Amino acid sequence: MDRTNISPKAYSERRQSLLLDIAVEEFLRVGFSACSMDHISRVSGVSKSTIYRHYNNKNELLKAVTLRLADDHCRQVSAFGLDDDDPVVSLRQFAEHIYNIETQPRHREFLRLYIAEAQNLPFLAQLVREFGAGKTLGRLSDYFRCLIEAGRMGHPDPDQAALTFYTLARGNLRPLFGNLLDDAEEKRRLHIDIDLFLKGCELL
Repeated sequence: MDRTNISPKAYSERRQSLLLDIAVEEFLRVGFSACSMDHISRVSGVSKSTIYRHYNNKNELLKAVTLRLADDHCRQVSAFGLDDDDPVVSLRQFAEHIYNIETQPRHREFLRLYIAEAQNLPFLAQLVREFGAGKTLGRLSDYFRCLIEAGRMGHPDPDQAALTFYTLARGNLRPLFGNLLDDAEEKRRLHIDIDLFLKGCELL
């Protein structure tokens, strides 16, 4: 990285950002358990002493990686605005928006890593709930609660409705297992699932 015409603070921030970029890629590529701090240092070109100055151990580095991925995920999901006037069309489009994000290789691989490590590293679940999926579920719950209170949606529990919708929109976790069909067929199945949800909630 060129240090010409850049302040020490800005250089340090860029180097830390580069470190996290490399850590994301390597944790997803080789897995958390197999990815040592030595490996991260070697691939990133950041000395171990510098890494340990920011992160006490590999778990702390994984936390930073998780937050970065969760933030990226939330930013992409939040780019879609739900429409109060036409919830049927809006939810169909939102489901496809979520599906397109969830099937990105980076997010799919992170989900695999999360499942593999969640039992040994319980802080992962907390971070994902608080900064990742939890934000999307909270937004959906608020949306469904407004529809239910207005008598426009038939469901007794907006939180459960949000969880069901989000699970369906993610493709029922089928992307996780890598057995996807062509995109057109997957989208057809997605819309069948979402329409069943909409009918069950008396939105159709």
